[in-house]
Amino acid sequence: MREILDSYVNNSFGLPLQSESKIRHFEYNYRHLFPENLNAKMLDIGVGLGEMLTCMRDWGYQDYIGIDISPSTINFCKSLGLNCQQVEDSANFLLEHSQQYDVITLLDVLEHIKKEDVINFLKALQTALRPGGLLIIQVPNLQSPDGYLHRYNDITHEFGYIEHSLAQVLITAGFKNFQFKGFEEFVIGSARENKLKLFRSIYWYFVHKLREINGNINPKILNPVFSAFVLKE
Repeated sequence: MREILDSYVNNSFGLPLQSESKIRHFEYNYRHLFPENLNAKMLDIGVGLGEMLTCMRDWGYQDYIGIDISPSTINFCKSLGLNCQQVEDSANFLLEHSQQYDVITLLDVLEHIKKEDVINFLKALQTALRPGGLLIIQVPNLQSPDGYLHRYNDITHEFGYIEHSLAQVLITAGFKNFQFKGFEEFVIGSARENKLKLFRSIYWYFVHKLREINGNINPKILNPVFSAFVLKE
């Protein structure tokens, strides 16, 4: 896995270019959750191509940083002038920065962490957050109809989550105040998107009904990706 992570930009993202649609998605799904205080301290873990770092910067936050274990993602983000650094162990970094961050984003990262390490990693996240701080976790949604597509799209994925399993690890790590929401990808409001949203709602209705008929578990959120918004008390 280390060989893949060392060249992650080349083997995972195709062209080394930021995704404008991802930036729009972050703006729509997450901007309203960020504090009004532009001096708040921000941390993005697992920077990828730096779209969240770009958002933090463009939203006016001066005190932001991203960390990643992959040299390729860090070098790419640095080439864009984004503030980031490579770390050997993200959990150790968090423990060394106790109660320093107002917002921590963990987008498409938790599924890369081995199951036996998840609880300690979440505890480290709690340590690094200030009281009242916000943790945003984004993961592939294994309860969505085609959740396996995200689960097995990346060979470095170690595990997959649904609402209940993510709640289990958050509670075990000591978090009490959290909620889940589907990640919305239709954010432009065009006529085409509105039609797709209508068809999607009909499709999801029948998915829920089929699971009900089969007596299966029937979680509410069916988006391919979902997010947890976690407050440290």
